[in-house]
Amino acid sequence: MKQVLLNVWYLYLVCVCQVWDRQQLQKAGCAAIFEPASSLYYQVEGQEGDTGNVAGLGTGHVDAHETWVTVERLQQGLCGGSRPHFFRGVATVVTKLFHIVEPDVAVFGQKDYQQWRLICRMVRDLDFPIKVLGMPIAREPDGLAMSSRNARLSPESRKAALSISAALNWAMDAVMERKVTQPKRIVEEVKQQITAAGGQVDYVELRDADNLQPITDLSQQRTLLAVATWFPAKGKGTVRLIDNTVLEPLKE
Repeated sequence: MKQVLLNVWYLYLVCVCQVWDRQQLQKAGCAAIFEPASSLYYQVEGQEGDTGNVAGLGTGHVDAHETWVTVERLQQGLCGGSRPHFFRGVATVVTKLFHIVEPDVAVFGQKDYQQWRLICRMVRDLDFPIKVLGMPIAREPDGLAMSSRNARLSPESRKAALSISAALNWAMDAVMERKVTQPKRIVEEVKQQITAAGGQVDYVELRDADNLQPITDLSQQRTLLAVATWFPAKGKGTVRLIDNTVLEPLKE
């Protein structure tokens, strides 16, 4: 039986594949795209097309979608701090996607590190017969983590956003060379570097790279250093960027 490989490029609550996504998938040798017209939501009886899709209880519709998948602990903190209901939606949509497509392998980018770990735990807990892989962060030649959001940055912000990867690289070098070993100092310095470049920090956190629990030192485990920050967009508004790196445990 031919193996089914599900590569999750982007995860929208409305899973509509855009032109850019199709182009990238074609370049990667993708054989098929799953693009449901109903966006993975339930159809309301008597209504046709996307107008019949009712996603959540907030609509007030009697037939609203009211079943959710929640990964209780891993959804907390990091991106879940400022987006408290986001990962409930992610887990629910991915569960529905897995049920429909029935992949053998699902590939998630590690730039969305919390999402990747959350899906791994969900697959384990719900006994999905799926192997979940994490792909390393793809970066631009100058080090900025690749994202469709980068195109929305102003030229000044695009340059300033390099402070994110620069700060992460500083932390890796500082820990590896034992110049800085206190978690609090690492967090403060990374925040300072990004803020000095004009970024508005959402969070800078150190977590256990496997279970995402807060850490108190860097010697006992692989440690995730995760960052989320806003930079000015072209015209009005801001662009939220995320990035991360994993620090290896300090050796005696």
